[in-house]
Amino acid sequence: MTDEPEIPANRYELGRVFNEVPELYDRVRPGYPDELFADLGAITGIGKTSSVLEIGCGTGQATRSLAALGCSVTAIEPGADMATLARERMSTLSNVEVETSMPS
Repeated sequence: MTDEPEIPANRYELGRVFNEVPELYDRVRPGYPDELFADLGAITGIGKTSSVLEIGCGTGQATRSLAALGCSVTAIEPGADMATLARERMSTLSNVEVETSMPS
């Protein structure tokens, strides 16, 4: 018997497992390349006057990069523990707000 959570078969349940171990999820999940957000900014023109709604922000990996573009970011995360970690990581960024939204 291990302390590791059982991996569920469906995506909704898998998200719940991630929420139970947000630090581990954040540590092992690959990040996004900086070039992705440079290209996003160049192609879309988003920047300091843009508002971005990010759905499913997790621990905020993409959120940080969107904030670095100067956008005002509202990040929505259904997992309360994931959202808490994202809020902690974004606490020094005045252009980011992290909200928790549980699916019904």
